[in-house]
Amino acid sequence: MDVDKKEWVYFPKGNAITEVLTNMLISISTGEAKSSVREEIVYNSPLDETTLRASPVLSTVHGHRQSSTSPVEKYEGNQNKNEGDTFTTRLHERENLDNYPSDCISLGTYEEEYNTIEDKMKEKQLTGERPSNTNTNLAESEWVENITNSMSQRQIHRLIVKAVEEGKYKQKVVPIDIWDFGGQKDYYMTHQLFITSRGIFVLMFNGSIDLHKHMPDLNFLPGHFGKPTISVYLIHWVNSILTYCKRTDKGFPRIIFVATHKDEKWFEWTREARRHDLELKLQKLFESHAGLKHLEIKPLIFVDATNPEDPEIADLRERLMQRATEHPRWGEAMPTRWIPLELQLSQKAEEGTNIISRNQLRVLNSRNKSMVLSEKQIETFLKVQHSLEKLLYFDVENLRDFIIISPAYLVEVLRSIVTEKQFWPKGERFSTILKNLQEFGMIEREDIYYLWEQESFKHILPYKEYILQMLVHLDVILAPRDTYRDVNSPFKDVSRFLIPCMITKGNDTMFLKTQWLSKNSIILAYTFIEEVIPPALSYRFLSSFITSWDIKTYKERRTEKKMLFNDLAVLEVDSCHDIAVQVKTNRVIVSLIHANTKEDIISTLASSIQECLTAAIVRISEFYSRLTDDVGISASVNSVLPFNIEFGVFCKSGICFLNHNEMSSSTGEPTWICKKHKQRHETKSLNAWFSEKEKLEMKEPCDVCTSSCKGLGKLEREQCPLPQHIRRLAALLPLVECREIAILLGFQVEEWNDLEYRFQHQPPNDLKFMALWSCTIKNKHFSFEGLINLLEKKGRGAHILCQVFRDIQIDVSDMSEDTLNIIPSINALNDLANHIGDSIMQLAIELEIDLSHLQQVQCDFKNKLLEQTRRILLKWRQNKFPKPTVLRLLKALCRVGKFGPTFKILQGHC
Repeated sequence: MDVDKKEWVYFPKGNAITEVLTNMLISISTGEAKSSVREEIVYNSPLDETTLRASPVLSTVHGHRQSSTSPVEKYEGNQNKNEGDTFTTRLHERENLDNYPSDCISLGTYEEEYNTIEDKMKEKQLTGERPSNTNTNLAESEWVENITNSMSQRQIHRLIVKAVEEGKYKQKVVPIDIWDFGGQKDYYMTHQLFITSRGIFVLMFNGSIDLHKHMPDLNFLPGHFGKPTISVYLIHWVNSILTYCKRTDKGFPRIIFVATHKDEKWFEWTREARRHDLELKLQKLFESHAGLKHLEIKPLIFVDATNPEDPEIADLRERLMQRATEHPRWGEAMPTRWIPLELQLSQKAEEGTNIISRNQLRVLNSRNKSMVLSEKQIETFLKVQHSLEKLLYFDVENLRDFIIISPAYLVEVLRSIVTEKQFWPKGERFSTILKNLQEFGMIEREDIYYLWEQESFKHILPYKEYILQMLVHLDVILAPRDTYRDVNSPFKDVSRFLIPCMITKGNDTMFLKTQWLSKNSIILAYTFIEEVIPPALSYRFLSSFITSWDIKTYKERRTEKKMLFNDLAVLEVDSCHDIAVQVKTNRVIVSLIHANTKEDIISTLASSIQECLTAAIVRISEFYSRLTDDVGISASVNSVLPFNIEFGVFCKSGICFLNHNEMSSSTGEPTWICKKHKQRHETKSLNAWFSEKEKLEMKEPCDVCTSSCKGLGKLEREQCPLPQHIRRLAALLPLVECREIAILLGFQVEEWNDLEYRFQHQPPNDLKFMALWSCTIKNKHFSFEGLINLLEKKGRGAHILCQVFRDIQIDVSDMSEDTLNIIPSINALNDLANHIGDSIMQLAIELEIDLSHLQQVQCDFKNKLLEQTRRILLKWRQNKFPKPTVLRLLKALCRVGKFGPTFKILQGHC
């Protein structure tokens, strides 16, 4: 888009970057750069030197795949890519950067060419020839002609870098990325990366068909179990966009409705009446929708897509340009020092390179001379570019060494595995693999490699391990757990994967109905504010627990079936408990089932499962809400969860739901009266979902000092507090007091606010510990002496620190001394993990797990709290000193309020 004229600029396919850069240089050479602002380059901060060069991304959404060509190909700014299912406007040739000789990416070649041009200019000056137009070092109309007609991309790149260095860089043409999302489920899992609030969305639908007409040929829509209609799809896309995107008060992200098929003969003479009718029906469809202010329905754009000269297509272009300039992110500041590296990556992508290694990125960066980025700046650059969907970079173990510089490449990768039957490749083995995948959701690693041996997907094979691990990270594919011992197995040993989004078969068993009629289950539901849960969110949630327990095998009518369907998953927690999860429209319904009766459900097991699932769904929701945050997160306002937690009771019409806060607080038997059916229900068993953590029950209390206690001795006073000491102190302090102490210790208010934001959905003790611990590690010479002095200034007695040091006494009389000194078995830890819930950070600290290891586990398994617990317990079990005994484990469990039920579990395994 021409920034000044507000016009679309069309470039021939394959040379968009060259054309864009040429236009920039022309604007410089003709004197337009004189109005640009010289940006100060600050080397010690990755975000201090900036230039205005940002624009949003255009996305189109429709129910069927359509081919599309992009008038302006990818290069600059803050752009978004969004549309129904993902299909790119630009397909790249597959070319591995490793195949290039090292001197091929050297800047030396075009430095020489650039110098030659400068020499020609100097020669003209010496001979008295006066240039017709000059502009500090970049001059002359003839030289401009050389730019447009003969210069290579590398020559142009060098001139752009020089312009940036001299502060004369100005962007006249802003490329806008256009992403076309088709309707196939193949691409649902990519929406989590490409639908963000930086986008402007075009929601396209067939205007010649009634919005509510049954359309059996429409593709399967996860989460919807009624008849497919255009209206169902429109609601689905609006809800998906608004779920993934951060909303602003100015009505962005903006969703523009566009009806197609204006050329249909049957309403040729009544087009305006048809337009008016569609406007009314769309208005009625969304009249009570929470996102109504984001929708542009009137005037409805009604196009004849077969006619390029249709004036309403021109109207659409104009509206898109107008919305782009109104977008809150338009023209935001970006570091000028990033420009050379951006150009290099854009050039490699234009040449057909899809993936580069971190080392290859360093080589490119090293050739930018005065514009070289530090490692810290490179990291910031990658994270921001990822948020702009300019590239894909995942800062997690085993993934941070590669960067996908062509985001559309992910679509190609998904298409190789997640594909509709009509697109299956021919061949018996291909059919067997994909048929088995569609029916059971399982695929062997070697079968994935076989799919990638097709000519159109061979480019994936050099990066097959990286690609597999990336798909696991995105929860597109899962590594199912067969035994707890798998936790210590390397990823390369995983031979089978589960791909939930490929399962199209619905539940055809009587399992749930039988269990509900038996009244041996309790129900919890996460009810989302929006009417439909986007498929990627539900699949991601499914993956958060499906790898934690074994999929249940259920025998019915002499046939055994794995209980994994597109609308239901059932897993075995232990020999007595099963957990079933359904996604219905905007509800995730969780049923905890006991083999005998719901009264026998262990309350700590129910509460721990609830804590794990809630933590997963909170973090998944945060993942989407933060998807468009560039680097940091705003700590000024706490995020609002997009769902409510409800209880379910069996009523006349099946299951009725009540908010979990509506539970009766009367001293008698807890009951709830269904407003719809006027029926009274006992709800005592539902309290198990939120059973309170037990209070410490110790044989000898350690929280009271006698009158003879003199406090900490000289040796203890000089000691530097360990993490477990700080954890125990933090647990004894109220949140407000902990904040005051942290600030007195040098913690900044902004640091506390940021920490409070990060830990807003975690137990308060996690926040308190992290704040105090951050203070202690800033001061290498920090000791208990300084802590005592500070506590006394606050009016706190120093004896509180005695409790931190004092050993804990627990009642373990039912266990022999030999039993208490053995190392717990892996099976015991496996069962124990089900009862820890969200106390894992506190437990890890008490078990003296290295904090860096804890943080790495939390990073690697963000949505999988149970997996974090298992990894930490296994790590502790491998310790050599101190010996990981049953007694040490029980004392740690007691300190975090998990002693009672876990004692019985360990006792049962000893």
